[in-house]
Amino acid sequence: MAADAATTLFWVRHGEADNNREQRFGGWSALPLTDRGRRQADAVARAVAALAPTAIVASDLARAHATAAAIGAAAGLEVVAEPGLRERSLGVFDGLRFAEAEAAAPDLYARMLARDPTAIPDGAETPVMVHDRVAAAIDRVVAAHHGGRVVVVSHGIALYHAFNHVCGIPGGAGGRVFTLVDNASLSWIEHRAGPRWRIVAWNRIDHLAGTE
Repeated sequence: MAADAATTLFWVRHGEADNNREQRFGGWSALPLTDRGRRQADAVARAVAALAPTAIVASDLARAHATAAAIGAAAGLEVVAEPGLRERSLGVFDGLRFAEAEAAAPDLYARMLARDPTAIPDGAETPVMVHDRVAAAIDRVVAAHHGGRVVVVSHGIALYHAFNHVCGIPGGAGGRVFTLVDNASLSWIEHRAGPRWRIVAWNRIDHLAGTE
């Protein structure tokens, strides 16, 4: 295979989970997909299978793994767990409703909403830690699947940091640039040696029609 062959990454955010429906911080909690989330997972699985992927790599958290398993069943591929693709852990806030976190620490919560990178709940990962972890995971996937077509199943904030990595934005850049993809969305990124990245599509959700 040519050294400059493109490695295609299909980035998928997990389907709707209990934390999304209940307005909770998901973090590293083992929260399952909702019924709607399972329908979304099946829909994105059909869309991704039609793109002829060659591998699936996913966060090992339950909501991402369940979404990846649906894709694996549709595409006939095994899912490889990659803990580096986990969502950001928010420490003591993991699993709390947003209103509960705000009541417990209103000033900290307000700073988090403003995307202040110094607003760190006890036990939480810093933005730089998450960025470096996710960036390293993306680089491992590219190195292991040169020239392949790889499905990467992860989480909203994790994929935000993956986006920053592709765009060369430092992990502690704060709120200058922010993007949050939808549940069960599909984004399409290509990598070539250099490194050179090409964003082909971002946050596609047309395949979710009829899943409400």
